[in-house]
Amino acid sequence: MYGAMKLLTYLSLHARSKGACVVLGACLAAAAHAAIPVGSSNVQIGGFFSQGYLYSSDNNYPTADKGGTWDFREMAFNASTTVGDHLRIGGQVFAQRLGALGADKVVLDWAVLDYNVSPAFGLRLGRVKYPKGLYGEALDLDVVRPYVFLPGAVYSPILRDFSASFDGGMVYGTIEAGRSSFDYKVFYGDIPMSPEKGVAEFYNNSGLYAAPGVAALNMDSVAGGQLTWNTPVSGLKFVYSYSAYRNLATDGPFFAYPPINLHSNFPRFSWNTYSGEYAWNNWVFAAEWQRCGGDINYGAAPLMPTVYDRSGWDGWYAAASRRLNDKFEVGAYYGDLEQRFSARPSSDPVVHQRDTSVSVRYDVNEHLLFKIEAHRIDGVYQTFDTARIPNPAATRQDQTTVFAVKTTLSF
Repeated sequence: MYGAMKLLTYLSLHARSKGACVVLGACLAAAAHAAIPVGSSNVQIGGFFSQGYLYSSDNNYPTADKGGTWDFREMAFNASTTVGDHLRIGGQVFAQRLGALGADKVVLDWAVLDYNVSPAFGLRLGRVKYPKGLYGEALDLDVVRPYVFLPGAVYSPILRDFSASFDGGMVYGTIEAGRSSFDYKVFYGDIPMSPEKGVAEFYNNSGLYAAPGVAALNMDSVAGGQLTWNTPVSGLKFVYSYSAYRNLATDGPFFAYPPINLHSNFPRFSWNTYSGEYAWNNWVFAAEWQRCGGDINYGAAPLMPTVYDRSGWDGWYAAASRRLNDKFEVGAYYGDLEQRFSARPSSDPVVHQRDTSVSVRYDVNEHLLFKIEAHRIDGVYQTFDTARIPNPAATRQDQTTVFAVKTTLSF
């Protein structure tokens, strides 16, 4: 089994063609029938490897996949242990490729010291999963849902490598209230940033930076919290999430004269997310609404004086999925993403993105699953035109169809 895992790792880092991915698929199928050790009684190890195929009919969305690409995969390995009755120590390394993003680079996804004093109070320190919405802390748990992509109106795939975790601390707990209970989380820290991450595309798409784009990104801090109401109705919960970045800043070559630096700054960029989920029998219904944004200032002295503006967007979706039997699960959602602070009407394709999606999942066994998903996307908001995700205005279409196929091996 050790040799098989080495082969999987090699192929995950070097697969670039249809032929390589076919070989990889065969290896996954073989590995799914192997016995994978999961550690001793207080040491748990696990992980996953996924390989997919993306096809976009008209635009490069979500990345440079027009005409089809095999550059769509994720992999992770995690380990954790307990020390005494209250302390858990664990971490996960993660790598991904989403078109031109990720480059299969191995990063530390999360690593925590988790000390649980009681059900009502615990403390996590380290690189902590970012609690945003229903699924912000479960972005890597492909096995728990039928979808290839979570709804992009709230969970942008371009931001996966940026918004999955933060460095800092969190206090958390559960408070019982009769037949209800409340889960709370309060956190503070910062998010490591770099021009390699997908968040850079939001700045590169502004047209303010000369090639190759923004050169430096940083923030002072991120802080926020999340409150979950587990209602007396079995399976029904409501969640409110809030977070804010302080001094989210960038620097890079000014498009009009690259030797001059253009600096931008959001003194405060906030996220508000309202969520609801109802699990009933074999059904799961979910809906979320999110608003983000803030005031921004940018300038390139002495050529361009400081400009003061606002930026942000609203997004919402409604989703339903059903487990048909032990092999098949189906799901569908509709999502709507709208640019805020625009003078254009909401009917203009430049300021909206409306996504209708259907998914089918097939579980081969407890370790291996396949998914297929189709999207019909109306509008081109957050359809980027950058060096890594080119969509020139002359060839960009107002609508596009996206197909995604994905197989995941978990252990």
